[in-house]
Amino acid sequence: MKKKKKRFGIGLGSVVLLSKALTPSAMAACSNTAPPSNTTVTCTGSGLAAVVAQTGSTGVTINADSTASGSFVRSANPVVFSVDTNSTINGSGNFSLTGGGGTGTVRGAVLLGVGNGNQVTNASGGVITTSGAFNDGMAANGSGNTLTNRGSITTSGPNAYGMTAAWGQTNVGQLNNTLINSGTVTTSGSNARAASILGGSGTISNSGTLSTTGAASPTAYLQGNNDQLTNSGTISASGSGSDAVFSNTAGSSFVATIQNLAGGSIISQNGSGIRTLNGNSTIINAGLVQSGIGTAITMGNGNDSLILQTGSVINGTADGGAGTNTVTLQGSGTASNAFTNFQTLQMQGALWNWTGSGTFSLAHVQTGTLNLTGTLGASASALVDSGATLQANAQNLPANVTDNGLVRFAQDTAGTYAGSISGTGALDKTGAGVLTLAPAAATGNTYSGGTTIDQGTIAVGADNALGANTGGVTFNGGALQLTTSFDLAGTRAITLAAGGGTIDTQAFNTTLTQAVTGTGALTKAGSGSLLMTGVSTYSGPTTVAAGTLAIGDAAHANAALTGGGATTVAAGATLGGYGSVTGAVTNNGTLAVANALPSLASGGNGAFSINGSLVNAGLVQIGGPAGAGVGNSLNVTGNYAGQNGTIGLNTVVAGDGAASDRLVLSGGTATGSTRLQVTNVGGQGAQTVADGIQLIQATNGATTASSAFTLAAPVKAGAYSYYLAKGGVSGGTTESWYLRNTVAPLPSATTTPGGPPVTTPGEPPVALAGVPLAAEGTPPLPPAPPAGSAATPLYRVEVPVYAAAPGVARELGLMQIDTFHDRQGDQALLSESGKLPAAWGRVWGGHSVLSQDGAASPQFDGSVYGIQAGQDLYADRSASGQRNHYGLFVGFARATGDVDGFALGMPNLAVGHLAINAYSLGGYWTHIGPGGWYTDAVLMGSSLTVDPVSRDGLNTTTHGNAVTGSVEGGLPIPLGAGLTLEPQAQLVWQHLALSDFNDGVSSVSFNSGNTFVGRIGARLQGQLDAFAIAWRPYVRVSFLREFGSDDKVTFDGGTVLPGSVGQSAAQLGAGVVGKFSTSGSVFATLGWVTNLGGAHQRTVTGDAGVRWVW
Repeated sequence: MKKKKKRFGIGLGSVVLLSKALTPSAMAACSNTAPPSNTTVTCTGSGLAAVVAQTGSTGVTINADSTASGSFVRSANPVVFSVDTNSTINGSGNFSLTGGGGTGTVRGAVLLGVGNGNQVTNASGGVITTSGAFNDGMAANGSGNTLTNRGSITTSGPNAYGMTAAWGQTNVGQLNNTLINSGTVTTSGSNARAASILGGSGTISNSGTLSTTGAASPTAYLQGNNDQLTNSGTISASGSGSDAVFSNTAGSSFVATIQNLAGGSIISQNGSGIRTLNGNSTIINAGLVQSGIGTAITMGNGNDSLILQTGSVINGTADGGAGTNTVTLQGSGTASNAFTNFQTLQMQGALWNWTGSGTFSLAHVQTGTLNLTGTLGASASALVDSGATLQANAQNLPANVTDNGLVRFAQDTAGTYAGSISGTGALDKTGAGVLTLAPAAATGNTYSGGTTIDQGTIAVGADNALGANTGGVTFNGGALQLTTSFDLAGTRAITLAAGGGTIDTQAFNTTLTQAVTGTGALTKAGSGSLLMTGVSTYSGPTTVAAGTLAIGDAAHANAALTGGGATTVAAGATLGGYGSVTGAVTNNGTLAVANALPSLASGGNGAFSINGSLVNAGLVQIGGPAGAGVGNSLNVTGNYAGQNGTIGLNTVVAGDGAASDRLVLSGGTATGSTRLQVTNVGGQGAQTVADGIQLIQATNGATTASSAFTLAAPVKAGAYSYYLAKGGVSGGTTESWYLRNTVAPLPSATTTPGGPPVTTPGEPPVALAGVPLAAEGTPPLPPAPPAGSAATPLYRVEVPVYAAAPGVARELGLMQIDTFHDRQGDQALLSESGKLPAAWGRVWGGHSVLSQDGAASPQFDGSVYGIQAGQDLYADRSASGQRNHYGLFVGFARATGDVDGFALGMPNLAVGHLAINAYSLGGYWTHIGPGGWYTDAVLMGSSLTVDPVSRDGLNTTTHGNAVTGSVEGGLPIPLGAGLTLEPQAQLVWQHLALSDFNDGVSSVSFNSGNTFVGRIGARLQGQLDAFAIAWRPYVRVSFLREFGSDDKVTFDGGTVLPGSVGQSAAQLGAGVVGKFSTSGSVFATLGWVTNLGGAHQRTVTGDAGVRWVW
C-alpha cells in the first residue's frame, strides 16, 4: 500500500490556516480559507465549504472528487469553487447553488476562474445545479481560460448561464477563452445561455449537448472578434425568440467562425439555428442546422461566408443579410433549402445536388459537379472552371454561363433554354426529355468544347445554338432535333460513340457536309430530309426510321457510308441518293436512286451503289421523276433477296436496246420475289426482235433465280404488250432480264420439232442461251415459232378493240340506211301528195358477228339496234303518174358487243367490249314511176360516240362522224298470179372519221377514208287479203360487195395496223306490208347476211315500221 502523504498545517475546525511560505503543490484543507498560490485543495465528502483562492494567487488546484457534494446559498457563498490566475479546478462532485438576484455584473457561479489562464473542469459524473437569477454553472472572467464540462450543468433561473467566459460581462475585452462541452448543459430561465463567450478570439467546442428552453436564451453565444464555435454534438433552443447559436462580432471589421461538424445538430424551435450580427462571419456546416420558424441561418451586416460540407442539412432558409456574401460547397451533399441575400455560390466539392433556391448573382463551379435542380436566382450567372461540371435543366440553368468545363443538361422533361453559354468548355445532354437550345442573342452560344448527347433530345433551330462552329457533336444515345431547315457547319465534327445517336429532322431538311465518324449507330428520324455529302466512316448500323436519308447529291456522288454497318429502312422511310453504302441493306420502305429522291429531283440521272447484300421488302425506286428521262442505276455488289418488294424503273418502252433504268447485280445471287414496276418514258412501242429492253443486268458471275422477278403490272406501249423474260436471244444474257413484245423463234441448236426447249418434269424451267424464259405470272404465251420463222408479235388487248371500231361504225351506218323497203315498206304506200302528207317510223335490231382481216383480225359479236322517224315534207304527182316524195328523218342506233382478235400472240383472244352510239339526221328523195319502178336517194349524217373497253379494264371514249349516201332503184315486173319480180340495185357511199385519242398507253388515230357497198338483188312479192287487210309479202335475195379505203389504226404515230374492208356477202330477206286503212299501213322485214368471201360475217336483223297519212 502506498503511504499517505503527510498534510501540512494545523487544522482548526473546518478552517485551514496556511503559511505563506508553503512550497509548490502544498496541500490545503477544503475549507473557506482562501488557498494561496501553488496550493492543491482536495475536497471529498458531503457538506463541503466553498473554496475561494486568494486574490492574485496562481498555481492553485482545487480537486473535488466524485464523493464531494454541497448545497450552497448565494447570499453566503456567491461562488462555490474559485481560483484566480493560471490555476485549476477539477470538479467531479455534485454541487448546487441557490438563491440569486443581482444584476448582470453581480452574479453567482459554482466553478469560477477569476483571472487569466485558468483550467476549470466539471468532470464526467460531475453535477452542477443552480437556481435563481444570475447563478451560473461555470464561469471565467479573464483571458486565456478554459472551461470544460464533461458532466451535467443545469440552471433554472433567469440570466443563469451554464458556461460563460467574461463572467457577468465585466471583462468583455478579454481574449482567448475556451468553452469545451462534452457533457450536458441545460438552462431553462429566460435570457439564460448554455454557453456564452465574450471578448475575442474565444472558442466554444461542443461535442455534447447544449440546450436552452427559456425565452430570449441563445444556447451558444459569442461576442467579439475572431471567435470560433465548433460543434459535433447538439445545440438546441426551444424558448421564444431563442437562437441556437448567436454570434455578435460587435465591430464591422470583426470576424467569427462557426463550424458544425458531421453529426452535429444546431436546432432552434422559435428562432434561428445560427444568427450572426455586424462583422464578417464564416459558418461551416457538415451537420444539421434547423429552425422551427423558417430561417435556419441568419447572417448580419458583414461580408459573410457559408460553407457547406459533406453531411450538411439545413432545414429552413439561410439568409446572408447585408454585405457581400458567399455560399461555398465542399465535399458532397444536397442543398434543399432557400438561400437569400447571398451573391456568390462557390462549388469546391465533389458532388452537390442543389434542390433549393437562391438569390445569387454568380455561381462559380470550381471543382466537382454541381447538380442544379433548384434555382439560383433570376439574375444569376454561372462560371464553370476546367474540370468542373454544372448540371441543370433548361428551367433552372442561369441565363448566362461561362463554361470552361462542362455544362450538363439533365433534362427529363421538355424545356427551352434561351440563355447564352460561352467559354472553352463542353455541353452534355442527359435525361429522356427534349432540350431546346434557343439562345436569344443573334450570335448564339459560343462555347467551343463541343456537345455530347447521351440521352434524350437536343432541339436547335440554328447551327450556332450548338456553340462555336469548331465544336463537335458527339452522339452517345441521344438525338439532335431540328426546329427549322438549316445546315450544321462543315467544321463541326460529328461523332457516333458506342451509344449511337439520332438525327431528327422533323419536317425540315438539312445537309451534313462533313464525315460522320465513330463506332456507334445512326438513326434518321423525322419526315424531313437529311443529306450527307461526306465520306462517313462510322461502323455502327444505320436505321432510317422516318423521312429521307440521302447519301450524296448530284454534286457529291462520291459521298458514302463506308463503315460497313448494316442499314435498315423502315416502312414509310426512304434511303437513297447518288452515293454508296457499304454493308447489308434491308429495305422495308423506299430505296430511291439519284433524282428518284423527291429532295434531289432537280438533279440529273445517276447511280446509287450498295457494297453488300440487299433485302427488298419495300420499294426500290430507280426511276426518277416525270421529265427526268432514264439512265439511273442501282448497283448491288452482293446478294439480292426480294421479299415481295417492288422495283420501279423508267423505261423507253420501244424496241431492242431502248434506254432504261437498271438494277445492276455484280456477283452474288438474286432470289426471292420482286415486282418490277415499269413506267414508260416516251416509248412509242416497237417490235423487239433481238434481246429486248434490259432491266436487270447480271455481271461478274451474278446469277438470278427464275422466280426472282415479275412484272407488277402489264407493260404496254404503242400497239404492243410487253412481258418480262429472263435471258435474251444473244449469248451471255441468260441471267439478265428483259422486256420483250415478241415470242422469239427457237434457235436451231435448242429446238425440238414443233416445241420449246425440253425441261425435266417437276423442275423449274431453265433459261437456255437464245431462249428467253418468261417470268412467273406472265399471261400464257404462244409457242415459240420454229427456227427461222418470224417472231410472234404481242399486240396489247386494246388493239383489236380499237381496230374493230371503224368496221362496226360503218355497219351501224349501213343498217340505218338499209334499203328503201326496210325504211318505207313499199312504193305502193307512197300515194299521197301535198305538204307534209305522211310520216313514218321504224325500229330495228339484230345480232352481228363482224370480222375483219388485218394485223389485229378483230371480230365483233354483239347486238345492233336503232329507231328512226321520218316525215315527208312534200309530195307531188304528175299527170303522167310520176310521183316524188321529199322528206327528213332522225335516228338513233347502237352497237354493243364483245370483241375477239389477235392479241398477246393469240388468235381469237377475247380482248374486250365495244359500244358505239350513232345520232343521225338524214334526208331523202324518192321517185316512183307509173309502173311502180322507183329511185330512192338518201343522204345521212351521224355523230358517233365510241366506247372501247379492254379486258384489262382500260377504257376510254372517243367521238367521230360519218356521212352516208345511198342511191337505190328497182323495177317491178309482173309475173301473173299476183306475183311481181323486182330487180334492185343499190350503191352506198360512206365517209367515216373517228377522232384521235390517248388511252393512257399511247395515242390512237384512225384514217379517214371512203368506202362503198354495192348491192344487186331481186325481190319477189305476192298479194293476199286477210283480216280485212291487204297484205303484200315478199322475199329478197341480194349480193353485196364492200370496197374502198382500208382501215388503218396508228399507235403513237408509229405502228400502223391495217385492216381490210374488201368483202363479198349474200343477204336473204323476207318482209310483209299491210295496209289496214286509207291512212295507216305497217311493214316488217327479216334479214340474214353471210360472207361469201373475205372476213367472216353473220348478221341477223329484224325491222318493223308504220306509215301514216295525215
